[in-house]
Amino acid sequence: MYTVTEWGVSNEPADIFARRNMKPAKPKYPQDYSTAQEVRFSSIPFLPIVGFEDADWDKMHWEAVQLEKHYVPHRHHESHKGWSSLCIHGLSSVHTEAHHTYGFKDREDAPYKWTDIAEWCPTITDFFMNRFDYKRYDRIRIMKLAPGGYIIPHRDSITLDENHIGPTNIALNNPEGCHFYMDEIGYLPWQQGSVIKLNLYNIHSVYNWSSEDRYHIIAHGQANDSWSDRILDSYNHWRIIYD
Repeated sequence: MYTVTEWGVSNEPADIFARRNMKPAKPKYPQDYSTAQEVRFSSIPFLPIVGFEDADWDKMHWEAVQLEKHYVPHRHHESHKGWSSLCIHGLSSVHTEAHHTYGFKDREDAPYKWTDIAEWCPTITDFFMNRFDYKRYDRIRIMKLAPGGYIIPHRDSITLDENHIGPTNIALNNPEGCHFYMDEIGYLPWQQGSVIKLNLYNIHSVYNWSSEDRYHIIAHGQANDSWSDRILDSYNHWRIIYD
């Protein structure tokens, strides 16, 4: 029987977790929500966001690859394999963990800023500055997962009141055979350009069974008002599929 620590880390090996959840995710969405607030604070496991399909994902992927030699190990104190990161917006390009890791009690006290890396990926930076429409950013990180690499099963949200969609994860590429798994849900429908808000109260893991590097971006911050319509439009699109 596998257990989860108070910090949300499971002791189930990543490959076993992956094989146990090796099925396409087909969650059941509630069908009667009429406001973005209801969608945001429901327990749906993930919500793909519509409206960014025309972004230049190939150029953004190219920019992420050009930074290949600069990624730093992410959460190196844990037993992940091949997981590394760079911050476009954060405390610095290489301070990739949450603010409290570096002694800042509240995110409002943390001196988040556009880092030196931002100027080396102008298409990605422009997307977040002028298209994504957040009023404030905390961390924006490119997350790289090497071939054969994995992120161990864990949950980022620990308490039941956090059982709702939160951070936005964006696929700059997603090699065939690389999967993001949620426990008892399956693997999520990632492809290049997928923008998905995730409920990270669910135990999840990523395993890159492919021979290519996987590049995703995770964005944390405070969305502008346009996101209420975006979330509701996305829910109305996907609830038909996930009925």
